[in-house]
Amino acid sequence: MSRLRFTSEFDGRRASIQRRLRRHGGEREAAPQAGTRSEARVRPAGVLAALLVFGLSSACRPAPDGPRPTPIPADGEGLDAASVAPEPGLEMRGPADRAGYDIAHYLLELDLSRPASGRFEAIATLRGDVAAGADRVDLDFIGLEVGSVLLDGAAAEFGRGGSVLTIGPFEPSADVTEREIRIEYGGAPENGLFFGEDRDGEPAVFADNWPNRARWWFPSNDHPLDKATARFEVLAPEGFEVIANGRLVERRPGAEGGTTWIWETDPGAPIPSYTMVVGMARFERRPLGEAGCGLSPAAPPDPGGGEACADVSVWALAGDGDYGAERFARAPDMLAYYSELIGPYPYEKLAHVESSTRFGGMENSSAIFYGRGGWEERRMGEGVIAHETAHQWFGDAVSPASWSHLWVSEGFASYFSPLYFEARDGVEAFRSLMTSSREVAVGSDVVGQAIVDSSSNQLFDLLNRNNYQKGAWVLHMLRGQLGDEVFFRGIRDYYARHLHGVALTADVRAAFEAASGQELGWFFDQWVHGPGHPQLEIEWRPEGSELMVSIRQVQPAEWPTFTLDLEFEVEGGGADGRRASVRTETREATLRIPGAAAAEGLVFDPDVSVLATAEMPDGR
Repeated sequence: MSRLRFTSEFDGRRASIQRRLRRHGGEREAAPQAGTRSEARVRPAGVLAALLVFGLSSACRPAPDGPRPTPIPADGEGLDAASVAPEPGLEMRGPADRAGYDIAHYLLELDLSRPASGRFEAIATLRGDVAAGADRVDLDFIGLEVGSVLLDGAAAEFGRGGSVLTIGPFEPSADVTEREIRIEYGGAPENGLFFGEDRDGEPAVFADNWPNRARWWFPSNDHPLDKATARFEVLAPEGFEVIANGRLVERRPGAEGGTTWIWETDPGAPIPSYTMVVGMARFERRPLGEAGCGLSPAAPPDPGGGEACADVSVWALAGDGDYGAERFARAPDMLAYYSELIGPYPYEKLAHVESSTRFGGMENSSAIFYGRGGWEERRMGEGVIAHETAHQWFGDAVSPASWSHLWVSEGFASYFSPLYFEARDGVEAFRSLMTSSREVAVGSDVVGQAIVDSSSNQLFDLLNRNNYQKGAWVLHMLRGQLGDEVFFRGIRDYYARHLHGVALTADVRAAFEAASGQELGWFFDQWVHGPGHPQLEIEWRPEGSELMVSIRQVQPAEWPTFTLDLEFEVEGGGADGRRASVRTETREATLRIPGAAAAEGLVFDPDVSVLATAEMPDGR
């Protein structure tokens, strides 16, 4: 295999990169059976094995032999697991299996100068800590040809097995030791990195990693537990641009033509492998403005000495630039809103990119990829933009420590998207979105499962309405339980504590218990760790001068008996608009509303605050 025509050395700065990885003891993920600024930035790509042509003429398209997945709708709903075909080579190693090598930094040198061939060449240089006593390193890597492996500059033995690349054996050390692994590889990738064409027939290359498909185009610890910084050096043909994570460091002429684009993430902002992406095309770039000024510590400093701001931009394929600029007009405001509500924006910039992702949107850190169909058909909704922007905080900067806790990513993004519209468009817009979300959650085909569920070995099964809509409703009801001041204080504390690390449901609970001074085990047990939701039968009748309301929880016996606060609003009968509430902790409860015996109607949950279904014979 020929070598890349451009090189980059690990300079002394790499040794000072500080690891922000938060390890969670006692949480081991079961391994299955083997078998989402002013000048736009560019990102790379790479991988080598058997060519998979990924046509960019339609959005969210999977491999040709699989069914077409459903894109995330405009309101940020998730995918049904059944709509996404299982992927080959996605067997995953548990976190403990990766403990021997804690990667701190990736340098990916990618030659994409011949995109029409569907092939590329690459050098991956990984720096990280090898555990004391370890005599080998196992990496997630599948499908591509390996030319050579160097360990600290010397030729190293290596072997392939399943989706694992093993380096070693080598002489173990009694102490944790920082070591550098350099791997030359290449070929035609079967997954993870897709070569295709734009509508004009021009080549385009895009990475699409979720959940653990990065392994198809670069060797990695392909799990969100092991976050790292990254540098991409991508050789592209003349006239093509590259977008990637981080900030654009340099563009320089290639030794034999083309341009090398260099992108690098902030040393203090490690990211998970599933959000490490590159994209190459003939983009139409549109600056959208700066946002998060004074709240974007990773952004390049202002040359004039002012506050650092994050540049927000659109990277559209041919013919879609103007539409992208119009559709994403509020994108800078979204970044500013979340920076003020949650905490400082964690990355260098935010690019919104038209791409070939199989999802409606994919939250790659600082470079969100969106399915092309929404652009070409002019149906991009602001809901998905807000959803993917919120992911920069929840999912990217704070990632799930275990895949079975995916709701700490998707549920948070699915709630913070409507929150933006509540703040900007009013409470009725918010309630409309939450009502739609509730209808989806209670009608889900996974309603009989808990949100945190490790029963399936297929990670795509987690793209379900429990982790999206029900997860959003957990946060909404927690907000109602605690009040806005305490709830958002808990959110900010949770984010700050786990920034650039990972979290589990227990961490969410701990943050809200600390903020509120309340014990919340009962809440998380029934809403997160238990299945279903309240299914209510409500009857009301006059009794003297009062309106008697009888409430029964009739959900299946194997579902929890829910503790919840219910509110009703009277219609007509001289008591129009009067409200009354009751806490129910058993399967049956009674509410008496004084002076409402002549009520003409009764409205259940007028403020859209409870995840429940209700049958009311003569009310609504």
